Amino acid sequence: MKQVYCLSGLGADYRIFGKLKLNEAELVHIPWVDFDKHDEIGCYAQKMSAKIPGDAPIILGVSFGGMLAVEIAKLRKTKKVIIVSSAKTKDEIAGSGGNFMQFLIKHNMLPTGLMKIPNSVMYKKFGAATDDEKQLLASILKDTDTHFVKWAFKAMQAWSNSTYTDNLTHIHGTDDHIILSEHVKPDYWIKGGTHLMVYNRADEIARIINQHI
Repeated sequence: MKQVYCLSGLGADYRIFGKLKLNEAELVHIPWVDFDKHDEIGCYAQKMSAKIPGDAPIILGVSFGGMLAVEIAKLRKTKKVIIVSSAKTKDEIAGSGGNFMQFLIKHNMLPTGLMKIPNSVMYKKFGAATDDEKQLLASILKDTDTHFVKWAFKAMQAWSNSTYTDNLTHIHGTDDHIILSEHVKPDYWIKGGTHLMVYNRADEIARIINQHI
C-alpha cells in the first residue's frame, strides 16, 4: 500500500485528517519537530524532511504544512506533492490576515494565547459551522503550542518563495478566510470550501487526490 506523508496546518495535528480516506493509500502524519527561533521556513523544512522516509515520497500538506511541502520538494526528489488550503508562493499569502495582523507579527505583539480560546470569530474564520467541526477546532486550539504558532507566523511573513516543483497539485476553497482565495491560483477549486475543508469536505478532496497518486 502506498503511503502519503501528511503535514498538518499551523497548530493542528493528525485530527484534521480524520475524515480523509484514500484509495489504496495509508495516511502517515508527520508531527512537528523542534524549531529554533531563527529558523526560516526553508530551514524548518529541512528538519521536517528528515522525518519523511523513502526515495520519492508522496507529501500532502495543509495550510502551513503545504508551505513546508513546497520547500521540501525543492530539497529532495518527491513523487507527488499535494497542498490543500495553502499557498505555493509568497504572493499567494500576500494580504492574508490583513495589515493589522502583519503589524502585530512584525513588532512581536501577536496575542497567540487568544488563539487557544474558541469563539465565534475563530469559528467563522476557519469555517467551522457544525457542532462536530467546532468541537474539533476547539480541541486543536486547546492543544496548540503558542510558542510554535508565534514563530510560524513570523516565518510565514518572511517567506520569500517564488518557485515550486511541477509535480505539485494545489486544492483550495472559494470561501477560505485564512489564506484568501482571491490571492491563490490553485489547480482545483472546491466551491464553498473553507480552511477546514480537508476535514468537512474530505470526500471531494479525496477524489482529487486519488486522481494524482
